[in-house]
Amino acid sequence: MEKRYFFNGPFRCVAVLLKLSIAGAFTCLFGLAPLFAQGGSVSISANGVGNAASYAVGSVSPGEIVTIFGSGLGPGTLVGLQLDSKGYVSTSLGTTQVLFDGVAAPLIFAWAGQVSAVVPYAVSGRTSTQVQVSYQGQNSIMVAIPVTNAVPGIFTMDASGRGQGAILNQNGTVNSADNPAALGSYVSVYATGEGQTRPGGIDGKPGDTPAPAPIATVTATVGGLNAQVQYAGGSPGLVAGLLQVNVLVPQRIATGPSVPIVLTIGGQPTQTGVTLSLR
Repeated sequence: MEKRYFFNGPFRCVAVLLKLSIAGAFTCLFGLAPLFAQGGSVSISANGVGNAASYAVGSVSPGEIVTIFGSGLGPGTLVGLQLDSKGYVSTSLGTTQVLFDGVAAPLIFAWAGQVSAVVPYAVSGRTSTQVQVSYQGQNSIMVAIPVTNAVPGIFTMDASGRGQGAILNQNGTVNSADNPAALGSYVSVYATGEGQTRPGGIDGKPGDTPAPAPIATVTATVGGLNAQVQYAGGSPGLVAGLLQVNVLVPQRIATGPSVPIVLTIGGQPTQTGVTLSLR
């Protein structure tokens, strides 16, 4: 029987980690002032829709957590994730909505210059999707974006898309230079953009049992060496579209504070420059 978790209190550990890693959200959580002025027309920047973990642009995949940049996208003060009456992630924050082919997407956060959403699973099987942001009754123009099976990206601790990955050690502590993982141990890597799942993804639904697993094959390398993927799928209590991958760190590998890690999903690799710390 596959083992998904190697530590106590996974919900608390992952929640803390994701508060640090989901693009842009850390700004609000740490009490920093928003960088964008409120008001003006609602508009999406050129190449302004990207993977929330890697910032890769050009296409989206079903269930991918994306960040949209622009102006007039939401309130001047960041509004964070909320649950609706069903316990699903809300599709409206501070009167902001993000629509993919007219379908409202679950929202991670919203503010004037940036909004993060989960691409609806309804785009699966399509070649493109029309994206539109609505705020206070004003709509942006629709932006056409290609749809692909997978656009994987690993979340990073400083939300830059590079450097220390959003990774938990086998004992549930956050991987860092001061807290490296041991060779031969498991680490849990947090990513998005894996595409459609089995069972099929349900927009905004927190992870449940059975946990949704990517249809696409997931592989990993650590320090350039192939690493066993012990589990790839949803995390209980966390929104559909957030992927947890448990990877066995190879025994024969150089240690250090910045060892490269790459996931490949459906033949598509995550961004370069993401690392973990090993001892």
